[in-house]
Amino acid sequence: MATTYHPRKPYFSPNRIQLVGKEIIRDCAEDRVRALEAFDYYKGMVDANPEDDKSKSEMIKALELSMEANNRKIKMLDTMVKLAIHRDKTQPAKATEKELDKLSFEDFNQVKK
Repeated sequence: MATTYHPRKPYFSPNRIQLVGKEIIRDCAEDRVRALEAFDYYKGMVDANPEDDKSKSEMIKALELSMEANNRKIKMLDTMVKLAIHRDKTQPAKATEKELDKLSFEDFNQVKK
């Protein structure tokens, strides 16, 4: 019997949103590559027979799919930027300017270890 999935962290945590965003961008890139492959295929058919209207219309559809995949990628990146800006505005600052002045290069080296 199946059990209900209960995530340990919130559904809309920054890490989960970033992971979903990366998957969407990766899928858009794959869609664009496939659409361009279809375009090349139909372009070859049109080169062989310039009067093939069906191949010409499929070529146009493939280009539209390619552009749509790119537009979805840009829209996703725009959404991620807006989300990051909103999150930065709503979360309190972690360090004040006085605390940042006290930091040195050695402090950063200690954090890495």
